[in-house]
Amino acid sequence: MNTPTSFTFYGDLLGIGAAYRLSPKVAYAKLDTFYNTVFSRFEPLCDQQTRSIHVQMFSDSVVMWGEGAAEILEQLQLVYLDLIEKNLLLRGALVDGALEKQPRVEAKDFRKFLPTNDTLARAVGLENTVKGARLLIESALANKLLIAHPEWLTIEGYIEHRYPLIPVSSVLRRICPSPSGNSYEVLYFWRQTPVVPQGATRTENDRVAERLKEVAEFQDPYVADHLHETLRLFRRSEIRRRRTERNLRGD
Repeated sequence: MNTPTSFTFYGDLLGIGAAYRLSPKVAYAKLDTFYNTVFSRFEPLCDQQTRSIHVQMFSDSVVMWGEGAAEILEQLQLVYLDLIEKNLLLRGALVDGALEKQPRVEAKDFRKFLPTNDTLARAVGLENTVKGARLLIESALANKLLIAHPEWLTIEGYIEHRYPLIPVSSVLRRICPSPSGNSYEVLYFWRQTPVVPQGATRTENDRVAERLKEVAEFQDPYVADHLHETLRLFRRSEIRRRRTERNLRGD
């Protein structure tokens, strides 16, 4: 039986097909960076004996499932930031319930992956509903994650209920209804620890946003839409960050 915070995540990199058309070497380098980034963040969690977390990667996709959705969201935020700083856009969705799969007889060079529940299908379906490097959360799972703070399930409720004892770094503060109204999303650009080099006037987020704007000018409309949606997520993240700072100051 699934625990209240069991999860399944599916994500894939945007633009890998186009990268292969331009240069297989470039595409391979992007995938190699993708694999290494995900491995470095999640390998320590997979090795823990106290929880069951599984990660499988194939081509430009990653599937994760197990227990501890809030903890996974914290790591996913870091993965998204790591990737976007390396010019890689990951689009994914986290849904309620851990993936279950049927064991089958396998051969040395024949592996099977047969899900017996619908969690992976739901994650893939939700991920495909949006453009941009987004991290969506199924509504049922968001309700469980925010069960102690149900007011935060709406934008107005977050504005009105400050909950000052919850740390600013909490990933729960970054869960927000998506513009479509069909799910929630993580405002991952709101960094847990802002990166502002000494003497600098711009944050790392500012540099990322500027780069996304410039790159979008050189893309076809389909790719540009993904970049523009990512920039809109950046703006939503900044609005939530500023609102939280005002709330906690009592403005």
